[in-house]
Amino acid sequence: MTKNIKRKMMAVPFAAMASMMLMTSAFAAEATPVKQVEPIVEVAPAKTTTQLNLESNNDVERRQALEETFNVKLSDTDIWADKAGEHVYDPYGNKVEYTPHEALKALNIYAVNANRQELIQYGIRTNDWQPYYAFEAQKTPAYFDLVDGKYEYNKTFWGNRIENTLKNMKEKLADNWGNEEKRAEIEADMKAYIKKQATIFNEAPGMVPYVIGLNHTATLAKENGVAEVAKDYFDSKYNHPDVMTKGIFKDGYNPFKK
Repeated sequence: MTKNIKRKMMAVPFAAMASMMLMTSAFAAEATPVKQVEPIVEVAPAKTTTQLNLESNNDVERRQALEETFNVKLSDTDIWADKAGEHVYDPYGNKVEYTPHEALKALNIYAVNANRQELIQYGIRTNDWQPYYAFEAQKTPAYFDLVDGKYEYNKTFWGNRIENTLKNMKEKLADNWGNEEKRAEIEADMKAYIKKQATIFNEAPGMVPYVIGLNHTATLAKENGVAEVAKDYFDSKYNHPDVMTKGIFKDGYNPFKK
């Protein structure tokens, strides 16, 4: 495991700095003027017109930029409908209202959501999901690998889904502690789920991550029919909380960034 090394810094006391500044005018006159050096400031590269238009609330500009960036031809059906005033119910029966597009525009989060939804519509219509995957890889690079030039969800992506699902199933087991019939049903569901997901996990590209409930011990990995955690996993860029839970690498590293 890589250890963080804290560096200690020495600061010049304020009183000492003040005394250094309060020199007599005669002594100061003899001092050689120090040439002022401008600090180096890293400036992010300016965004192109296309990149700026991808963030626009103007649908005509944004859709043209989306087509150009991801090399697609959107149809009139590849749209994200505004469902302001409509609602759905979540799994717990709670009423959830759709957020109006105008409200999203005011929060500057309309464009990114519209781009995502329209690429999903394009994928459904054409069965070509590469543009959508390319879009998502810009946001969550840790969840993707390139295989023969095509984006594929990797073991980190599937590992995160499996870990979260198993966690929820175990919580249901705990909630039904005294109900043996219900517990047996949940345990059967867990076993069937792991069997199905193990095949997907094994076939996915990428480094084998540490997945609680699936392969966090060698015995469990063997029992579930999946690969053990990669030997170099714990010293790799994948061993960070944000990689598994958010799909992002430390310090913003993104091999797919255009």
